[in-house]
Amino acid sequence: MMCSSFIAKAQQEPQYTQNQFNSNLEINPAYAGANDDASLILRYRKQWVGYTGSPSTLFFNAESKIIKQRLALGLTVISDWIGITQSTSADLSIASHLRLGEKGTLSAGIKIGVQFLKSDFSKLSNVDVTDPLYNTNSSVFIPYAGFGLLYHTPKFYVGFSVPQVVSFENVSPQSKIVKPHFFLYGGYRIVLNRDFDLRPALLCKYVSAAPFEADIALDAWFKNMVGVGMSYRTSDAINFMVKGRIGNFYLGYSYDMTVSGLSPYNSGTHEIYLGFEFGKKGNPDRKQNPRYF
Repeated sequence: MMCSSFIAKAQQEPQYTQNQFNSNLEINPAYAGANDDASLILRYRKQWVGYTGSPSTLFFNAESKIIKQRLALGLTVISDWIGITQSTSADLSIASHLRLGEKGTLSAGIKIGVQFLKSDFSKLSNVDVTDPLYNTNSSVFIPYAGFGLLYHTPKFYVGFSVPQVVSFENVSPQSKIVKPHFFLYGGYRIVLNRDFDLRPALLCKYVSAAPFEADIALDAWFKNMVGVGMSYRTSDAINFMVKGRIGNFYLGYSYDMTVSGLSPYNSGTHEIYLGFEFGKKGNPDRKQNPRYF
């Protein structure tokens, strides 16, 4: 047993299913200002319902263009609970937009933020309560910085980002908590007729010491008002989504059916999404140029 080696693999960035729906500011600062109007987003995800200590995540996003439609700001706040650990992060995104041709836009963004990690050891069982380590709560404060790129047209988008490319931890490289996560994603809007369109999308995720993962999704929309979709997350889950738009509000719900080895121990994952986009209802430019990513 002393000569045995054990490897643990895990992701640190929160996972979510509805990654096509005005929500990529969480992973890509270049998304700030991609909408024609400012927007607010609130999302809650409960993963692996029925599994003790399973992840619960609450997201809040706000973004808007501020200077001549070329410079934008975004704010992201995330609270994540896993087991005995709570992670809370807040960051500010700054993005610059450059028009390429009549329909294309290239944006680059950076984000700076802080992350608070706190562990409540009192929730552990079968530990030596006389050990000073388990008599106090452990908390860590970690500043970080990230960057991202995004190119989009009314029918196509592709992005690349590293939300925490560098973390400012006062430890040796071998002891660092935060690992860079790499995201590459894209999608396309296929117009079938005046009322229906399809929106395939792909999101690839990679972090060292964890398996590569991809979300393969397809949404079908009716009059840009009601959408239904499915996606497959490699070696993890099959996901079902329903989305809608009422005036300036966006609503979404998804259910993830686990297909990994954890499937006997949980009843799936639920995710709820609520967004609001400022601007005049029925804006002609909004109908001709619907934002779907």
